[in-house]
Amino acid sequence: MEVRLSPLAGFNPVGGLAERTELKSDVVVVGAGPAGSAAAYFLARAGVDVLLLDKTSFPRDKTCGDGVSSRALAVLECMGLGPWVQGNGFVEPETMRLSAPNGQFVTYSPDPREFSYGRVIPRFQLDQALLARAVAAGARLAERVKITGLEWLRSGKVRLVGEEDGHTVRVEARLVIAADGAFAPFTSTLGLIRHPPNMLALRAYFEGVEGSPTLLEIHYERAILPGYGWIFPVSDGRANVGVGAYASEVRSRRLNLRDALHHFVTNNPCARARLGRARMVGPARGYPLRTGVGGTIPYTDNVLVAGEAASLVSPLTGEGIATALESGELAARHARRALEDGDCSAVALAAYGRELHRRYGRDHRAARILRRLLSIPWVTNHIVRRAQHDPDFALLIGYVIIGVTSPAAALRPGPIVRLLVG
Repeated sequence: MEVRLSPLAGFNPVGGLAERTELKSDVVVVGAGPAGSAAAYFLARAGVDVLLLDKTSFPRDKTCGDGVSSRALAVLECMGLGPWVQGNGFVEPETMRLSAPNGQFVTYSPDPREFSYGRVIPRFQLDQALLARAVAAGARLAERVKITGLEWLRSGKVRLVGEEDGHTVRVEARLVIAADGAFAPFTSTLGLIRHPPNMLALRAYFEGVEGSPTLLEIHYERAILPGYGWIFPVSDGRANVGVGAYASEVRSRRLNLRDALHHFVTNNPCARARLGRARMVGPARGYPLRTGVGGTIPYTDNVLVAGEAASLVSPLTGEGIATALESGELAARHARRALEDGDCSAVALAAYGRELHRRYGRDHRAARILRRLLSIPWVTNHIVRRAQHDPDFALLIGYVIIGVTSPAAALRPGPIVRLLVG
């Protein structure tokens, strides 16, 4: 039996995997999404023997809003993907529109010399590009391999157990990076997940979208507060359109996201103006999101958890590509240190968990406070009304929503006073 290999340029073959024959690698990365591919890239570039496993085949699509923030672009630049981003004509939003439950809205544009709203890059293309960079750097890739368990060995190493096309696969490693996304099936088997995904979203692509192809829109809908609807232009006349809501609200209000998406498209004044003549292309697809540092224990003996599996998605906006890429790089750095020190114990890897909390803990706590405030319609209405008359306040809110400025910045005395006196 052989593990099928991806025909990517520069591919470093794994070789045949006969049943019950073990493959060995210093580091195994489980999951080849943004976090896993970033981790594999940075490890391989540093000369570490790394094997990247994924349960699916590439290229493959991934349901997402497709927004890639400037923070995420910074990591892509570090991975050598800057020219790819610049050369593929991906939409660079120049203007943002934000609306409140009462229908009022504010539109504003930052100075492009000081700030970027990032790009809109379909995940089908983004994930393939990231994986190709990891492979080109020297990572080995095996697709359609589903890891089902982990065994700790007396040697201090671990053995991953899984299957491919019904055949048993065993891989021995010194360290594992789990980057298995929102569902986190592998991370769950390790007992590291503290709560299920706590945000749900539904998105569809529309063609025949009117208005500016560089206008990014976020609309707070009363029915799904503190969730929102969005319109992210993918190209001229085509957009990623969706709604997101928190799982607790979906349950308590018995929300149906398909109904919520239909209501957003047909009833929100801003959405109706752009989508009134548009048509949906393909089915609407739903996906869960795992938000908030602390929802996952991000390490144990011989294991680090990165990306959405580590609950790093923003509790305020649902954005997770930036934290996936950043945590992938961070996990690679801590993995290298553990390998160099010859200590992959939980005690040694705890430094990774502490750094995640230093980086994201404060922001996620502030995001949860803002989320509670946005669940109150009159507060959201007042924020938008204030933004209409205060350009600096509008830019601050936009920066926070787009994930470049810390949510804690909106809770400082200055913005609070400006909101209250508006």
